[in-house]
Order: sequence, then C-alpha cells, then structure tokens
Amino acid sequence: MLQRVVEFLPIEQLLRAAQSSRFAGEKSDTVKAISRAWKTAARRALNRGRWRPLRTLELARGCTLETGSWIVDPEARSAFDRDAREAWALYPGEILLLLNNCNTQAACDYLSLVVEPTKQGFGSIVAALEKVLQLGRSRTISRHCRGAVLVLLGEWMSQAMPGSLPDSIYLQKESLATPEWLGDALGHWTDPALAVQVVDVLIEYYHEDWYPRYDDLARSMSVNWSDSGKRARFVAAFAQRQAQEDADIATADAEAPHIVDDGMYNHL
Repeated sequence: MLQRVVEFLPIEQLLRAAQSSRFAGEKSDTVKAISRAWKTAARRALNRGRWRPLRTLELARGCTLETGSWIVDPEARSAFDRDAREAWALYPGEILLLLNNCNTQAACDYLSLVVEPTKQGFGSIVAALEKVLQLGRSRTISRHCRGAVLVLLGEWMSQAMPGSLPDSIYLQKESLATPEWLGDALGHWTDPALAVQVVDVLIEYYHEDWYPRYDDLARSMSVNWSDSGKRARFVAAFAQRQAQEDADIATADAEAPHIVDDGMYNHL
C-alpha cells in the first residue's frame, strides 16, 4: 500500500530543488517538505482516496477475517460488504495476500459470501492469483503462499460449488490440473512463466495413482489456449524438465548393478 502512495509524491520536483540549493538549511527544508508530502499523500490516499476500501478491509480483519466473527449489525455489515467488494474489484492480488494470513474458513466465507458467491468467481480468483505472483516480483512470495492460495481456492470451490471437487487434497489437485479448471484459466494469464509456478505447486501433490509426465501434463492443461506462443513457452518449460528427469533416470539405470534372473532368485 505504501508503494502505491509514492505515485502521489512530488519527489522529483523536491529533489531538483534540493540539488539546486546552495545552503545546508535549504536542503534540510527540502527533506522536511518531502516528509510532509509523504504524510499528506498517505493520509489522503488511505482515508479518502481509492485505497480507502483496502484500508477499511485491513482494519476490519481483526474482528472478521482473523477470528471468523462476522459483523452482526446490519448497517455496519452492509458497509463492510460494500468496501470489501470495492477492494476486491480494485486490488484482488493484495486481497488474496491479506486472506492468506487470516482464518481459512473466514477467508473462504469472505470470497463465497461477499465477493464471489457463484461458480463464475473461479476465473476471478485465479486471475487474482496472477496478481499475487506479480507482486511477488518485488517481494518474497513463498511456495507455501502459493500452495495456501490453491488450498483456499479448493475450499471456496467446495463451498460455492458443492461436489465440484473430491474430498482428498491430493485428488483435488489432480482435478484442478485439467483444462476445465486451472488449465483454461491459466491460459488467460499474461505471463506463462507465472503459470508454471502454479503447476509446480500441483506437482507436489503427485500420488501413486496420478503421476503424469511433466510435458504431457503441460500439453493437456494448455490444449485450449488461444495464444500459441504462450502455450509453447508453457509446455517448453516442462518439456525441458521432463527431458532432464529422463536423462537422470537413464544415467541411474546405466550405473545400477546388472540384475540376472536365474529362474529362481534375482541376484547380482
């Protein structure tokens, strides 16, 4: 949020004034002016500007999203829902990051009861996940965070679309790794490299009944992508990984002791 406030600071103008100053006192005054400008811009943006809904939601987190105790007063709840929907429309990535640190059920309720109550919300939530990863380019977004968002997505689907996913978390990830779910949705992302990060999390949930080749999985998930260039880059990342794994397996087999079957026992 503070990064966004910088947009309204006249820093370049004030710095030019500082560089042209001849006296130390004038430079000191310039530093004070920057400080005042920062506080004024921040106060205006957070209290009356377009980030007010995001701040309102952050302030309400303690009594709603973290504890799961939703606002009871109808008028206050109506105001909260209005700000929550506005914040989601403006800053979905920031909201997902905020929800990631909250009570899971309350976060799911926020999504399913307030901003995305129907199955059409699936695409919006996955699009918000791309915003999260884009934010991760300027801050640390851990693999755990990406996994937590996918867990939240699964919880939301179970609540907003009962029966859409199996109960097992492993089978849920297998179901998500299909064109009708994450596959087609990831095709709308601007950067296929970010989509690769999401599939990386799904791969962690491989199990003995679901262990596809990386390249085959990437091709099946992107089969409906309209942008052939993005699809090629997406598949290439996993094809390279699969080729390396195939090479490692071949090397391990070549270096393993040869096993001879004598009809009764296998021995070296």
